Amino acid sequence: MNPQNPYKSAVEPPINNPLSVMQPGEELIFEAKRHPIGMIGMYGAAGLLLVVLAVIAFGVVPTVFSDSNKSAALSISVVFILIASLIISGFLFISNKVYWGNSWILTSDSLIQVTQTSLFNKRSSQLSLDHLEDVGAQQNGILTHIFNYGAITAESAGATDTFTLNYCPNPNYYARMIVATREQFELKRSAEAQPPQQHALPQQPVQAQPAQPQPEFQPPPQYPLS
Repeated sequence: MNPQNPYKSAVEPPINNPLSVMQPGEELIFEAKRHPIGMIGMYGAAGLLLVVLAVIAFGVVPTVFSDSNKSAALSISVVFILIASLIISGFLFISNKVYWGNSWILTSDSLIQVTQTSLFNKRSSQLSLDHLEDVGAQQNGILTHIFNYGAITAESAGATDTFTLNYCPNPNYYARMIVATREQFELKRSAEAQPPQQHALPQQPVQAQPAQPQPEFQPPPQYPLS
């Protein structure tokens, strides 16, 4: 663990920072991606759709054709299922690309939000820790507590910019990391703002002056009485 930041891992994972204009001394803290549970519903819907199409292709379509055309109906059903599988696979590929393209990147100086809404639509926004005002984590529902995911938000001063990452894994943990990093940022900025202290020069010891010898007492001269 880093002694300056107790939440920072000693082994930094490779982070693809889209706004990687790193300042001297700036450190990468974490990259938070979405929880996998957000894709479970997508995979479940795609699997259910494929099963329904298979039932229609192999259960309903052959009954429409006569016995002499059963082989042709089977061939049509196989081709239909293959085409449907390719379409569903392409849909899942795009969904994965868009879902995992959303992330938060925290450095020692700023918070970066990467938002991807489509396959070719990706946007990155940066919020300096100097302007970060509030960080919140929210977990609603029993599933969010069972699988430990939720939403995390960050607001700037005046609430002009709000960052939100839905399906964030362990949102309370990442919120604490952001708060701790911001505190370290404030301490560093305060230390840099203070003027350097002037150290007083050590005083030289005062040497005692040697005592001057006192003149010996001389009695006044004696004059003879006239």
